[in-house]
Formats: sequence, structure tokens, C-alpha cells
Amino acid sequence: MVGVVTGALVLLGFIGLGLLLTSRVASAVPVVVLGFAGVYAAWLVGVIVFGAIRGSDGHEAQER
Repeated sequence: MVGVVTGALVLLGFIGLGLLLTSRVASAVPVVVLGFAGVYAAWLVGVIVFGAIRGSDGHEAQER
């Protein structure tokens, strides 16, 4: 759940930056480009956070 929330915040941040740039350049291109980049960044951050919270299952320590 934390990974999903973090990913959503990253996506909203990228879209917000795109909207901010749209008001400066009078074009929708920044929203589209940063939207696609935001989707990838949100997925990546979500996976990293999910993996960090889940942690290891301890098999590495038991083998040694």
C-alpha cells in the first residue's frame, strides 16, 4: 500500500510540473512528456519502496 501511495505522489508531482510548464510555453507537450516520464518514475519508485518495506525473507542468513 505504501508503494502505491508513494508512486501516486511521484506521478502527481510529474504531472504538476508538466502543468506548470504548460502555462509557460502554451503547449500541451510538457504534460504529455512528463506524464509518460511520471508513469515510469512512479512505477520505479513504487517497486523500490515495496521492496524496501517487504525486505528479505531471511534465506540468505540461514544458508551461511
